[in-house]
Order: sequence, then C-alpha cells, then structure tokens
Amino acid sequence: MSLAQKIARVVRKADSDETYECKDCGATFSLDRQTCPDCDSCVIDRIDWDGVVAD
Repeated sequence: MSLAQKIARVVRKADSDETYECKDCGATFSLDRQTCPDCDSCVIDRIDWDGVVAD
C-alpha cells in the first residue's frame, strides 16, 4: 500500500462513522465482518471502544 493510500484511509476514517477496522490492511467498515473484502484477513476489530465498555 502506498503512502498516499494510507493517508487517504486515515482521512476517510476521520470523516466517517465506520466502527470496525481490518488490522492487517486498515480497511474500515460500518458493520462487523468475518473477513476483510480487501485482503481476506480475519483480524477485524472495533476502532474505538469508548462508550461501549463501562469503566
């Protein structure tokens, strides 16, 4: 992945309401997925747990 693609992903994450992220390629999704459609990885997790987990 080029530097420009990585920067574009960061900008899209800031502007979107996507909650899940592929930890291998950085793709983001609004729904929880079993596999990433971009790289077929199974390592997908929530981007931010604030408001989900109580202290």
